[in-house]
Amino acid sequence: MKALLVQCPATSPWVPRRQWEPPSVALATIAAQIDNHDVKVLDLAPTRKRAIPILLETLQNERPDVVGFSGMAFQYDCNLRMAYLTKQLNPRIKTVLGGYHATLSYDTIEGSPGADYWDFIVRGEGDFSFGELLDSLDAQGRGLDNILGVSYKTENRQFHHNAPRPLEDVTKIKLPARDKRIIKNFHMYFRRADVIETSRGCLYHCNFCSIHQMYGSSIRQYPLERVLADIEDAYSRGARHIFCTDDNITQNMDRFEELIDGVISLKLKDLQFTTQATVIGFSQRPHVIKKLPKAGFVSIFLGIENASTKNLRAMKKPNTLPAIKKAIAELQKENIVVIAGLINGLPDDDPESMRENYRFIKEQGVSSIMDQIMTPYPKTPLRDNMLRDNQVQNLSDFRWYDGYFANVRTSNLSPEELSFARWKIRREIIGMWWPTKGDWKFFKGYTYLWVFGLCYIIWLNERMLELLFGIEGRYKLQMRHFMQLNNFGIEVPGLERTDSYHPVYGTSDDPFRDTRRSLLKKRLRFDWRKLLAMPRTPESRPEPATVVPASVLPKKQPVGQSEAVDTLVSIASQRMQ
Repeated sequence: MKALLVQCPATSPWVPRRQWEPPSVALATIAAQIDNHDVKVLDLAPTRKRAIPILLETLQNERPDVVGFSGMAFQYDCNLRMAYLTKQLNPRIKTVLGGYHATLSYDTIEGSPGADYWDFIVRGEGDFSFGELLDSLDAQGRGLDNILGVSYKTENRQFHHNAPRPLEDVTKIKLPARDKRIIKNFHMYFRRADVIETSRGCLYHCNFCSIHQMYGSSIRQYPLERVLADIEDAYSRGARHIFCTDDNITQNMDRFEELIDGVISLKLKDLQFTTQATVIGFSQRPHVIKKLPKAGFVSIFLGIENASTKNLRAMKKPNTLPAIKKAIAELQKENIVVIAGLINGLPDDDPESMRENYRFIKEQGVSSIMDQIMTPYPKTPLRDNMLRDNQVQNLSDFRWYDGYFANVRTSNLSPEELSFARWKIRREIIGMWWPTKGDWKFFKGYTYLWVFGLCYIIWLNERMLELLFGIEGRYKLQMRHFMQLNNFGIEVPGLERTDSYHPVYGTSDDPFRDTRRSLLKKRLRFDWRKLLAMPRTPESRPEPATVVPASVLPKKQPVGQSEAVDTLVSIASQRMQ
């Protein structure tokens, strides 16, 4: 069999584009487990503007029998439309959906619009089940009902769901097949980049996280020898910046220290790492931090989440403010770049609690921030709680479930108020990104480009747009730019949306149908000056509008010349805010 594994090009606005475009380690790992079929990997992240033509060109050149698509909830709409294009090109191609959304929402995908474009669903880990599926198809379907974790269409076109697949033994998983990637120009700033994983799973029970639906309450660690071999493999193929995609790499600090020592022993020159990590791990073992620069671990994403003790408890997050401060301070002593992960939109959030969040981070001297708005991902305890309390405004338009857009209301703010308040307050308190000592030390090229040129272009662009359109207009233009990121212009007959959700207005209008003129013309439904000027109570908040299906959607207009201006903003992504 010939198979093509496709990584969705849809992205979230808070993931910096052009600065950071990584490959999928999951798809390369699946491809590595299959040696009796011809499997290739098509990562579309670095070629987003030409993603669809490249997909079609690859399908024509490779002529695969099976095409697998992977993605999260916000990427499902794009994956579905690419599956439609695949079937249009050749109806005999078998299409497979895998990844988080397939695992968490397979029961709602069945019977939904567009479900006919899927032949199979892979639930849970696909490392071995995808290869077993290819074996079965090569044998005219024999043994299909025995492949754990696979759903397939029966004669009546309904899905039959095989039994769930147990978690894989990671000691049996081969290194990712990076040589099977068709596109190879992945990068972090100006450095060739790649991705590794050293473990899977997390033992914490944060109520907003869906990781337990994939891995349960477990953590499985790859043998250290395998991890070091993976790093050497990526390095030998040109990678000079590696991202560790572990769910919780510092869950076991003894093992993490062994990993750091192992990387130091490799003596690989000019290699840098970025990893996600916990505040608790570093605050309890600060001596490990001193080894990080020698091993090349130069930037750390810390899941700080919130500066409110009450909110941390509500999220079931084990962080404490003293631990957060200690971890940041110890990392900064070694000039490690700290990337702060924040979450706004907790049930009782108001403008003042959001200001508290940003002030706290600024006081710690952190300038790189990825601030999400709480998102009710499928099958999470948080979603159940928010549904019970009638706080989820957007129930099913998953295109906006990417962490950036507001899909929920708080007791004080409607979704559209929450979205604007986050944007405006961050802009006021954090302002434009400015490099830390760590940025000057480890990211000289980009830092010089920013400080001696790019920041002035961005600043001038912002002032001009504010002068021309006002604060509200600037907000709308930037939000439109972000909302259009994943509009690849694929029209699918019968897939016209009846459940659209507009993150700016909280209505049923489809943002993909917005024109620049229509977005600017329509006023926000609240007085944002009053919203940000005084505390609000639940009684003073206007009732949110009910989201109803849009009966008639206007034709999409051509993109205007002003988009060229907004493209400057995307170069720096969140850093201009």
